[in-house]
Amino acid sequence: MSAAMDSRQKSVIRSTRTELLSTGVYEVGGAYEWVHSLGVGAPIPFSSLPISIDPAPGADLLVVGIGGDRHRSYSTPAGSTVFDLITAGVPANLRAAGRAWGTALSVLHENASLIDFPGSTPRTVQRAEVWLGGAWEPAREVLGDPGLQEIRRWIKRVLSGPRQVIAHGYPGMAHWVVTPDGATGSLLTGEDVGFAHPEYDIAWVLGEMAELHAFHPVLRPALEILRAGFLETCGKAPGPSEIGPALAFRIAQHAYDWHHYAGAGEAQAKALLHLAGWYLASPAADTTPEMR
Repeated sequence: MSAAMDSRQKSVIRSTRTELLSTGVYEVGGAYEWVHSLGVGAPIPFSSLPISIDPAPGADLLVVGIGGDRHRSYSTPAGSTVFDLITAGVPANLRAAGRAWGTALSVLHENASLIDFPGSTPRTVQRAEVWLGGAWEPAREVLGDPGLQEIRRWIKRVLSGPRQVIAHGYPGMAHWVVTPDGATGSLLTGEDVGFAHPEYDIAWVLGEMAELHAFHPVLRPALEILRAGFLETCGKAPGPSEIGPALAFRIAQHAYDWHHYAGAGEAQAKALLHLAGWYLASPAADTTPEMR
């Protein structure tokens, strides 16, 4: 088949771009190719850790990307994002989508290993070091030194505890893609991997859901179904004494990324940081405050 013919059969169905990450989605012969590229402002390249996934039930939910430290491509039957699913207004099996999401993470944690390379921390932790260290003034202002210290304490625990596994690093809605009915999906894996406790990944997903729950009340019924399914299969979530800083980390990281790479103003970033602060002050909370 010629390159020209192959090009005609490959149609673009989605394209998004920030200074951190660019995403293109292409339909190819009834399947989909997701292509991620480093944005022009990305501070570090994709992870170079080569991983393998042992055969196991649910391993087909994991799709390890092909490419180098600036581009990754993923072939999958899933052409929608989870956000598409919860905002579409059409029937979809959100509980099944959540269960498959949790299963994909659990399979990764139980069955992934490195191929002849030393481990490192997840790429998202590496990117967070600048604001965790107090170099970003809005985080210092809103969370204060005690708040930043509490998040750093949680990060240290999940990076140095006795159970260290291959963590996805960024297992949220940018990397969990689904079929339109929500029946199954693919966790696009490899760009951010590193060693951490499984709670790191679980908290990342729960933090993203908590943020949407706080700022988008209309989505709460769908999010609650999705979250319930996820918690059934993902493994042990952070306990009451850890959930506050765990969710605060994910929310504060998004505040930093949104402000630095996606055009958010300081006021918008601070709105997210105040939500992170609410979780630090309410460590046992499993819901979010009403945003008025």
